[in-house]
Amino acid sequence: MKPERLVEELLEIARRSGIRIRREQGRFRGGYCIVRDQRLILLNRKLPPEQMSLVLAEALRCVPLEDLPMKPAVRAWLEEVLGQKVHVPLVLDVSAQESTVRTNP
Repeated sequence: MKPERLVEELLEIARRSGIRIRREQGRFRGGYCIVRDQRLILLNRKLPPEQMSLVLAEALRCVPLEDLPMKPAVRAWLEEVLGQKVHVPLVLDVSAQESTVRTNP
């Protein structure tokens, strides 16, 4: 699968999971965060597709992928890149009043 197509597939998985996507420019790679109780993946739009797909894969660790429909090639790629099916990610929870670090169940 071409890297550009893989990125589109991963973005669609994130959207179906209820995660908003923002593509912006800056000096960052991107990743998953929660802002005011809203799940978000922030992506640097200047990243090449190969790096963007890795950022998306890491961000999708917080999503139970087992039950999501996806192409077998995408599922195999995710399992290979993530190295495991179950992971408890560290999530930075940023709210209007305070910032805390917690783990997602």
